[in-house]
Amino acid sequence: MAENVPEYSTEDIIKSLIRNDLDGDLRYRAEQDLLKRWRLGFDLSFLVELIQSERSRDRLRGAYYLGELGEAIDGLKASVMPLADDPLSDCRRAFVGYATNSGCYDEAIGAGLAKCLHDLDLYVRVTTIKWAVNASDETFEAFSQLVNSGVGSRKPTFQNPLSNDFWNEADLKRAMRGLDIARRIRLKEKIQDIRKDFPEEDSFVLDNLHFSQTRHERLVKGGYEIR
Repeated sequence: MAENVPEYSTEDIIKSLIRNDLDGDLRYRAEQDLLKRWRLGFDLSFLVELIQSERSRDRLRGAYYLGELGEAIDGLKASVMPLADDPLSDCRRAFVGYATNSGCYDEAIGAGLAKCLHDLDLYVRVTTIKWAVNASDETFEAFSQLVNSGVGSRKPTFQNPLSNDFWNEADLKRAMRGLDIARRIRLKEKIQDIRKDFPEEDSFVLDNLHFSQTRHERLVKGGYEIR
């Protein structure tokens, strides 16, 4: 591919990126040109094809681009919804990122987010809690009602019903902890205080939330420009 990236078709750019033909600045400019086209609504079918691909590497690439878009794009919801159930955790996290960046919320998106709140992958779980922290009051309450009703819970399939009962209870407690943590952060409670009341929550989740909360402070102390 020559230097004049905008002259190439979306299909040719994607093929070059997949083949790893581009290096350094040219690769960056090619990806930025793709994102620019998609933000304008052009050639979205190629992004949808990546997101819906049966090949995991293509879905991962689509999930990455979805996160890089960083804004609401009309026409993507139907293709993004299956990512909430994707076997790849990066794809499930991309679904949460889509909900965050787009600001879209309805019962279907809420159900997908509820599954991600239950997720055993800590990155997916903490990303969902962050979404809940920043959701509007109306959206957060609607989401809380969905989770409280059992939406999103994983269904164990042990032969012994007592084993199923054990994991159903554990799963419900996990979801309730996530909601409670988000609710308390929304009320401006400090992570140090919240941590004391949630000894069962993985420390990574609370460390990550604390890291996000203190980003501004670190930037100021480090002399970086705040954006």
